[in-house]
Amino acid sequence: MVKIKVNNEKSIADMENKELLTRAMNKGIISVESKVSNAAANWVSTPNINTPFGALAYIRPQAIEVLTAPRVSDRLAAPSKNGNWGDEIVNIKIKEYSGSVSPDDGTSADVLRSQANYSNQVRGVYYYSTWWYSTDRAEATAGAFAENYRADQAEAAMRTMAIARNNYFFSGIETTGNAAQINGLLNAPELGAYDAVSGGVWESKEPEAIANDITTAYVKLNAQTQGLVGEGIASGRGKLVLAVASTSEGQLNRVNGFGKSAMSMLKETYGDRLEVVSVPQFTNADSNSDVFYLIYEEAGFETMLNSYVEMTRAYPIFVEDSTTRQKLSAATSGAIVAYPAFVVRYNGLTAA
Repeated sequence: MVKIKVNNEKSIADMENKELLTRAMNKGIISVESKVSNAAANWVSTPNINTPFGALAYIRPQAIEVLTAPRVSDRLAAPSKNGNWGDEIVNIKIKEYSGSVSPDDGTSADVLRSQANYSNQVRGVYYYSTWWYSTDRAEATAGAFAENYRADQAEAAMRTMAIARNNYFFSGIETTGNAAQINGLLNAPELGAYDAVSGGVWESKEPEAIANDITTAYVKLNAQTQGLVGEGIASGRGKLVLAVASTSEGQLNRVNGFGKSAMSMLKETYGDRLEVVSVPQFTNADSNSDVFYLIYEEAGFETMLNSYVEMTRAYPIFVEDSTTRQKLSAATSGAIVAYPAFVVRYNGLTAA
């Protein structure tokens, strides 16, 4: 991991924090409209980190960390920048390797061909924004407690943007007039219907039965990938991610009369090749029932994309009389399941 020297006492726009700002801008995490202005017509779009009183004047380095800190969605799918600011749709190319072999008698050239296949996923782009605001009286009051009021407001706005991006990954967003859909993981068109766990809800099951529900999901996952999942797990190349509703996760730790839980049984079977992620958005997610997803991940294959155009775009700071304000915007294209065969999902964990 690359470490960056950061001076938390100074603005991210300060020259001492130049490397942090540069890295954030290069990754599309933040871009800058940098001129301070008292009239909307005066703002400019050319980034200029040398502006001494620019759009990032009150954004602490910690606020960038809040914006980019992994949320639940990022544990399931790494953030992926696609498209450019102003795009109404994004076209994402998905690559898949295929092929087979045939007998070679040493003379024949008529053999089966291997190739890389490409498909396109088209998604709409949703633009959203928030803003922060302060007055000289509020700053004076906060100043009595040695608080940096404007920086706190900017950090709160960054946190709001990060939470929104996380929610759009799971739920998508319905808008009118969009050129294409913006789906979330819960309504991803690439995924099939939910299967129901057998034998009733988790609350009434023994830990062995709950562990067997996960094993059943694994068997289905392996079957629909023609054994690729089993091979990847056995070789250590891949891992399983069990994403389960937060309200049902506790059932994995409930023990039987022998002190064994479903979680301990799963760890005995899969070891560190299984990661459990608690997902609040999976509570009552399908027909008022909790759900779980079992996902296979392997280096080199992005099973799912947490797609964004920009995490945050900071606009000019407006100073008018005794007030100061700033708008922040971002754009998302939601969740994209690049390899649907690597995902299975189940409902019926709780009573509808």
